[in-house]
Amino acid sequence: MYDDLRRTLFRPLLGLVAALALSVVPVAQSAFSQGAVNPGQAVPNAQTQPQLVPGLALGDCADHSQAMARGAQPGLRRPPSSSVKTCEGGRIQMRVEAVRHFGHRLMDPVRVTVLLKFEPTTVVDLDSLRRGTITFNGQEFDLVSPLALAPGQLPVEVAGGRLQDGSVLLRIELLVQSSVPISVAPYLVFRLDLRYALGNIRDAGGQETTSLDWRVLSTPPVGLTMSPTAVSGDQFRDIAIEPVSQVRPWPTLWLLILGIFSILFMPGLLVVRWINRKRPGRIPSREEAAWRALDAAYASARQNGGFSKTHIRGVAHAVRAYFGIRSATLSEVMTRLQDHRHLSEIVEVLGACERVLFEGSAADNREMLALRRKLESIIPRQS
Repeated sequence: MYDDLRRTLFRPLLGLVAALALSVVPVAQSAFSQGAVNPGQAVPNAQTQPQLVPGLALGDCADHSQAMARGAQPGLRRPPSSSVKTCEGGRIQMRVEAVRHFGHRLMDPVRVTVLLKFEPTTVVDLDSLRRGTITFNGQEFDLVSPLALAPGQLPVEVAGGRLQDGSVLLRIELLVQSSVPISVAPYLVFRLDLRYALGNIRDAGGQETTSLDWRVLSTPPVGLTMSPTAVSGDQFRDIAIEPVSQVRPWPTLWLLILGIFSILFMPGLLVVRWINRKRPGRIPSREEAAWRALDAAYASARQNGGFSKTHIRGVAHAVRAYFGIRSATLSEVMTRLQDHRHLSEIVEVLGACERVLFEGSAADNREMLALRRKLESIIPRQS
């Protein structure tokens, strides 16, 4: 029975051992190849050489430092606000400077100038910058959105020209902003990464191909400090967020009204005069004008409970204006109106008024009402 069981399990166990052997051999070979070190090649450091874009060689123009590396090493000194760098044996020269390197706040636009001087045979690629990529290993800055800029202003402006020695000078003006709070990094570091090529890639036989040998070009770092007096983005403030009404000085409204009136006064006056010439208003007759004044004087006296000198002066003025004897004395009135059939009533009315106005007599309400009846006979109600 045991012999039958052994013969039955022998073949499956043999196949399982073979499968395990075949799976262990590739793993061991891979581990051995990673553990082997070429004597002429140093072991790469994961902290100093981050993973870059595939297909780009480092060269001596690249920066092997990682972004935010100073956060783990707070003792590092902040880079200067203006720095220079030379690589490829002096074939490429760089200079980076910031207009203001202190007191920045979150999302403040920062202007940075990058100068590149290189030989005419060197190719510099700016496509990554136009796509918004500033550094290849994580960036602390981003290009300012064109929507936040004035019309006609761009976050990237490039200008180039030839120098007398034949080299090319490339000037790159950048408008960048950062959202890194001061609690994460005590200062910000700006660095620009681009691609450059000095020639084409060579094949195994040493012949040049049609593909450019792209390498990484990293500008020297520039340090920018944050403002310690402003909110850095990681602190909350108990402030009002509702809209605040705009306060204007109190004379603003009155000065505005006066200005509008001053501007429109002369044109309005000319328009009114033109309308009066084209469509003049109704001119009341002499009788209507006289009775308007008389009715107003008698109505005011009735409301005030008696006649005063003001009321009597209004009555006398209405009578004199109707007969055209405004400044005439009683003797002159008798001379001018000697042919008038109501001369005696006119003299009686004017005499009663002058006794009150000039002789100091008291105004008698009954007498004034009697004079009204006489005025109705000498001045008709309708013309």
